[in-house]
Amino acid sequence: MKQLVLIMLLFTSVCLANADRPLRIGLHYSAPWAYADEAGQLTGIDYQMVTRIFEQAGYQVRVEVFSHERLVQKFHDKELDYASPMAFEVPGAYPTMPYMPIQDVAVSRRSARFKLDDLQDLQGKAVVAYQKASDVLGPIFASLVEDGGYLEMADRAQQFTLLFNDRVDLVVGDRKVLEYFSEKHYGAGRLRIHPIFPTVTYPGATWDKRLTDLFNQGLRQLKESGEYQQLLEKDWP
Repeated sequence: MKQLVLIMLLFTSVCLANADRPLRIGLHYSAPWAYADEAGQLTGIDYQMVTRIFEQAGYQVRVEVFSHERLVQKFHDKELDYASPMAFEVPGAYPTMPYMPIQDVAVSRRSARFKLDDLQDLQGKAVVAYQKASDVLGPIFASLVEDGGYLEMADRAQQFTLLFNDRVDLVVGDRKVLEYFSEKHYGAGRLRIHPIFPTVTYPGATWDKRLTDLFNQGLRQLKESGEYQQLLEKDWP
């Protein structure tokens, strides 16, 4: 117990010593994880978790949101102190404990009535997915969708325009994100969910091991307090 207290005091003193320069935080722009509300203020599950952890440790933060590809590039270029989620290892970076549970799914129009029980059923379907999905979901996925006019794009609105105008059969992406967007813009009950991918819990990453250790400690406290689960289960406007 004494050792834990000493470690926390050390982390806090390090943070306060560096609090004069805001941490540059980059998050993936994707509701309900990180997005701008109707007033233009950033919010979301990941936004609230990350800002609470670092601010409670004494840091000021400056948060920006990006497409996933842009987020990864800015982190690679060391223009960010912290970035999440990070689906790939970055040489020299220190990943945090995994904390963002992402269940990628395929979604179709409810009226389409596709049989889609596993990855093999993707063959021959016209699919649109998020940027780098073929890298994240692996070579089997990539080979199954390549003959159907496969597309990757960051623009969620365009993905759904293609789906509801019968230009593609399926949208592939994070279940939370797709359900949030569809209900907000098209109303409830318009999608059929096909859970053909496993849930993967992703970390964030920093360039400073002390920051990663500090984040992990704050994450543990967030879980112990129950705030972590509350943020995951909250209905976001």
